[in-house]
Amino acid sequence: MASWLSDHLPFLRSRRSRSSPVGSRDGAATSLPRIESAPALPSRPSSRLGITGEDMNATATGTSHPSVPGNPIDHQNSTDRLVGDRASDYFNAQYQSSQVSRPVTPSGSVSPNVIRMPEPHGPAVQQPTILATSSNHTESIQAQQLLASLSPPLAAIPSQQSLTFDPLIQPSDQYSPLQQHQNPAMFNQAQKFTVMGGTFIAGNVTHNNLSSTQFMRDLLAETIPGAEFDSSARDPRPRCHPGTRLATLDRCLHFVRTCNGKRKTRWVVGAAGVGKSAIMQSVIESPELAVSCHASVFFSINGRDDGTKAIATISYQLAAKCKSYCQLIETEITDDPSLLRSSMAKQFLKLIIDPFIHNPQLNSAARVLIAIDGLDECKNPRTQLELLRLISDLCIKYPSSPLVWLIASRPEQHITSFFSQSDVASAYEKEEILVESDEAREDVELYLRARLKKIKESSDSVDSRWPEEQDLWKLANAAGGLFAYADTAVRYIEDATVGSPASQLSEVLNVIDKHSMTDLPQEDHPMAFLDALYTRIMSNVPSRIMMNTRKLLLAMAFHWSVAVPTTFVVLCNWLGMTPDDAYAAINHLRSVLRVPRRGDAHKENLERFHKSFMDYISDFRRSGFSHDIKHEARQLMVQCVFRILNEATDGIDFGDTDYGSFFGRLRRGPGTGDKISVTWPVGEDVDGTDNMMRLDMYRLAIDEAVAGIGRGDPDFQSEICIRILSTQFEWYDDNVFRFGSLRDLVFEFMTHGILKPMPVKAFDVSTLKDHEIKLQFRRPATTATNLSDPWKSSCVFHEWEGQSGEGDDQDWMTWLSRFCSPCLNRLIHQLENCQTRSPDHTVLTLLTSTGVCGVEFRFVDPDDGISEWTYWFWVELKLEERRKYGSDV
Repeated sequence: MASWLSDHLPFLRSRRSRSSPVGSRDGAATSLPRIESAPALPSRPSSRLGITGEDMNATATGTSHPSVPGNPIDHQNSTDRLVGDRASDYFNAQYQSSQVSRPVTPSGSVSPNVIRMPEPHGPAVQQPTILATSSNHTESIQAQQLLASLSPPLAAIPSQQSLTFDPLIQPSDQYSPLQQHQNPAMFNQAQKFTVMGGTFIAGNVTHNNLSSTQFMRDLLAETIPGAEFDSSARDPRPRCHPGTRLATLDRCLHFVRTCNGKRKTRWVVGAAGVGKSAIMQSVIESPELAVSCHASVFFSINGRDDGTKAIATISYQLAAKCKSYCQLIETEITDDPSLLRSSMAKQFLKLIIDPFIHNPQLNSAARVLIAIDGLDECKNPRTQLELLRLISDLCIKYPSSPLVWLIASRPEQHITSFFSQSDVASAYEKEEILVESDEAREDVELYLRARLKKIKESSDSVDSRWPEEQDLWKLANAAGGLFAYADTAVRYIEDATVGSPASQLSEVLNVIDKHSMTDLPQEDHPMAFLDALYTRIMSNVPSRIMMNTRKLLLAMAFHWSVAVPTTFVVLCNWLGMTPDDAYAAINHLRSVLRVPRRGDAHKENLERFHKSFMDYISDFRRSGFSHDIKHEARQLMVQCVFRILNEATDGIDFGDTDYGSFFGRLRRGPGTGDKISVTWPVGEDVDGTDNMMRLDMYRLAIDEAVAGIGRGDPDFQSEICIRILSTQFEWYDDNVFRFGSLRDLVFEFMTHGILKPMPVKAFDVSTLKDHEIKLQFRRPATTATNLSDPWKSSCVFHEWEGQSGEGDDQDWMTWLSRFCSPCLNRLIHQLENCQTRSPDHTVLTLLTSTGVCGVEFRFVDPDDGISEWTYWFWVELKLEERRKYGSDV
């Protein structure tokens, strides 16, 4: 009996732990028969004793579980999982019905039913062991039958599968053969006795299954609640939709299976809402995950963000699955109870490095996966970096380690910078989850089709043809590759408390079309879940830097007229922002913005990952960001334009280079433009100079000024704009320059000091430009009959605006194109007639540096003496003529 118990006690203890409060499902705790002892010296944990491997296995703690031979992988929803759960339930029911309980024999007293057993001789053995015998033969038989019934091994559930079923082997330098010889097994050669209770003492060592259970409880208290992959706190747990992310999952699983040497970390990085957590969950649950054990930490700001408990959380999960590991760390923590209050570095050394690197058995074990999701949601960036440094150092220093790391995060600046370091490059591979990749778009479309089909099948209110293909395509196109957008839309569409799926899909499509939804409370908005994500991200921006963050977001929201800042460096100089201020302003928005590295900022720009973020920012009811974002963004741009134009009122000259702009070619000089401020100087290692940066900003300012005049923006109806546009171009692009807008501004609002009087004889009619000609005709009511006819009945290329009628006052306007030959021929005739009759007749002229000059030709009809004609047109004037009549350019 003694030898049988010695051989099977480890198995019994591992089974007892299945019904302990730590590992059980129903919370019921059961007790094994207790083995009482006489008083002993202060005990040491059994894992420190020099005993044989077989006997060390007999001291296994209660939270360890046997593994299933030949089945090293955890499979969620697999046959193994189902069998394991059923076997566990069967075992608990059978064991509880057969449980034998005994009173504890007080220390220092001997029961009549107690037999003293002599201890093995040796210096480490100082006290006799006292075993309580059974007072009832029937109970003894029941206990033996119970132990016999437990002998067939049963499968463990996935979250508690053992890493190894082999006995623990301690490092040889701590345990000598002499010690092993002096400490034989506790029940060596014992025969015919009954076990009562679960606590027994051999020499000065306490073997206490209940204390091991308490150890696991204490360790559990130091973990992050709900952070493990199968925690109910994360329900419903995100998973990749069947058939999606196949290539990404395959790459991750292949890495776990084949990685070797130092490169044992895979960094899964992507924007907020792209589906990283679903990928991590699916990898862990995959039946193809070729590891013997795994632990996971799913960080979240919703109460799962204490990074200082990450090591303890990982350690607890490994201890619950690996008996050998559990024994090792129980020894460490028992020897130093303050370990769980120590620094992360010390915990990592004692709970990760020492067991898996310095212990022969665990070091040679099969692969162990440790998955960390949402690292960026760990509340202290310093803790995030420290954890990354500990992991990378382990991978580099111990290339034979069995540990494989899967880390997912958003591309926050400090995390990205860490992985950019040269000394870390050999330790990891990068898996970037792109929002707008073809794979992501196809997966989102597949997800939407499947979910909408399921909604249709479960609803009795939608048409069999719902949804229309064009509606599905519009939704898929809006979602792009952002799963958070698609999931938010589906949640709204399937919400039975709101309305019918068809009407709710229509509301989502209205959001996509940017139809106003002011009648909906914010919490009922179709994008409410996505808005909550973006609101949380925006709340991380400190108030002291929000002004610069606001400027950058306004610049991104601004609808640039003709050109945009081509790089992040140009944008920051445009805004007058230093690089340090710029990166500080967007550090907290890297999960929604694609931020170029500083070394690449001269060739890359700041971009949003997905259009939905800027839609959110632009809608005050959703984000509270700006009451009128278009107006606020335009005002910011106006400030930037005039700052730059006022710093170069006399032009620019940066040597031989391209001075082309959207509206033409800029003129060199007479100024140099060196007063244009550069807040982000161009580095020596970058092609280009500060002057080229100044030229880029000046070009932008000129283009925005021309565009502002073109759209009638009052901010640009200023003398400085007129002077710059009329003096700082070498030539205008006839196809795009806003000739008509400039003409109207100059001749109607800004005549003083800008327009020059010239005689009509100075113009060569043949140089009349093809640009639009504006005509205004006025004639008071009259009874005269011999009047000029201002309107050609053959005109079909233009219409008129204003008052016109037989015998009434006439005051109307029209715009002539070069296609209207009758009207053009009449203008040429009137010009030539005026040059002949009145060659000194004065006309007002806008003289420009390009030679293309605006003319206002006003005269009274010589035929009827009362009709007033006014033409505005453009002609070509030579430099000599311009200078003759007062031009200084």
